[in-house]
Amino acid sequence: MEAIKIKNRKKALAMAVTFVVVNLIAVFLIGGKESATIDRSLTGHAESTKAQFQDVMDNYKQSFQLFVQMMSHEIDRTPDPDQVLAYLKDMDPKLLEIEGDTYDGLYMYYQGRYLYSWDTPYSVYEESGYVATERPWYKDAMAGRGEIVFTPPYMSYANHYILTTISQLQPDGETVFAYDIKMGDIQELVSSLDYFSDEQILIYDNNGTVIGSTNTDYLGGNLLSSVEETAQVIADAEQELLETDANVADEISKLEEQIVSAKAFHAFRESFGDELSALQESQDGACRIKLDRTGYYGYLLSGDDFSFLILAPSLSVYQGTLTAWLIPFLIVELLLIYVLGRVSKDQKNRELRAAYVELGQTQKRLEIALSAAQKAAAVDELTGMMNARSFKKAMTDSLSSMDKTEGGILIMLDGDHFKQINDTYGHNIGDEVIKLSAQMIVGRIRTIDLASRLHGDEFAIFVSNTTDYSVARRIISDINHTIEKEAKKRNMPSITLSAGAVIAHAGDSFNTLSKKADEYLYQAKESHDGGFSHPGE
Repeated sequence: MEAIKIKNRKKALAMAVTFVVVNLIAVFLIGGKESATIDRSLTGHAESTKAQFQDVMDNYKQSFQLFVQMMSHEIDRTPDPDQVLAYLKDMDPKLLEIEGDTYDGLYMYYQGRYLYSWDTPYSVYEESGYVATERPWYKDAMAGRGEIVFTPPYMSYANHYILTTISQLQPDGETVFAYDIKMGDIQELVSSLDYFSDEQILIYDNNGTVIGSTNTDYLGGNLLSSVEETAQVIADAEQELLETDANVADEISKLEEQIVSAKAFHAFRESFGDELSALQESQDGACRIKLDRTGYYGYLLSGDDFSFLILAPSLSVYQGTLTAWLIPFLIVELLLIYVLGRVSKDQKNRELRAAYVELGQTQKRLEIALSAAQKAAAVDELTGMMNARSFKKAMTDSLSSMDKTEGGILIMLDGDHFKQINDTYGHNIGDEVIKLSAQMIVGRIRTIDLASRLHGDEFAIFVSNTTDYSVARRIISDINHTIEKEAKKRNMPSITLSAGAVIAHAGDSFNTLSKKADEYLYQAKESHDGGFSHPGE
């Protein structure tokens, strides 16, 4: 009897050891797979952010190029500086109407004179010691030798936005055009990104200046500065506040806002510690870090002029990469329980079998929940259309499954004057306009075609089994016609959708196609009236 007890204890011990060892091996193997999945996920997130950021910067450049073309034409027509100055001031309200909130003023150095669009008398600049040829925008333009250059941005606390200057030396080697830009579109981009729950995104330039952040108090902070330096920024602002005349309300308000932001950024920089160095050394993958005693995954994507920092809570990352570790781990557990259950035929066997059944039910529930989560993650919440990520995947699958003789057309669409609707009627009405546009797009394509809301008032359509641009043109025309018609019926403001299109063939890259389609979209948007453009037109 005692021998049987000893044998049973040994068997139980062996089973326990087997269970622990197999689980340790599973954790090691699945953990490696999970780590690779996290790296890919964060890398894709950062690269997508960089691509969308570059689109915003390209829009800024195109806006500046419009100004350059207009001024160059005027100088050729009437080279007299006084007439050029009058034209420059006349351009100011026109460009403000075209560019809206991104625009912040025009100026230039021409025939030895500083010409600008705003109404401040030149004597004010003379008294302040302003010398155009000594300003960063002028020096940067001269150093650029004809290239369009961005002067390092800074936070304008008086106006509550990040400000930069675009400038360019003209072919005569003397004239410099410059254009002040509010970089609010970058902040709108960052605010729209929600890849992981409660993530933080910071975009900063080579000097460390934060120009985009999910926390607006970090804007204008220097990510490359030390904790001591960020503390000194607070002290300097507080001292300046003490020395400022209490009757100067605007200056007081500006300094108070600067102090609030500086304190918030100092707290972040203090909790961030030396983690930036660790991220810079881990350029090829995600890095585990701590912020305020909370675990995060960090990823840093460095560019030539700007860097992109992603900080996502570990729990959010694990939830976002659920399929990479949970299902394999459950399978291992189920197989292990099954094998151990086969070894023992006593009461333990029945208990393990019951656990197997229970875990099987748990797995089923998790698979159902996972399927629902995956479906929700593929749909744009506002319109019910595909979101950008699922559209890219679906179109990539279509391209890879095409025969060499087949083709399709990728159409990129963007709303004309949509921002005016948001500004005039509010974001709720703007959302209704977006939903109406989405309904009309879906209603004008076939079931074999694809349609997506990318973000904001931007959409995309992939028309299958055709390479005829007239088909795409007809679709866009029908969409714009029905939007106008339905908007009148519903007594709501209407927009037109401008579009650019390119033909897609088997094996083409989605990123390459979307970039080309965007280029033709920009051409189409020059008229802001539902234009359509494609190669060869």
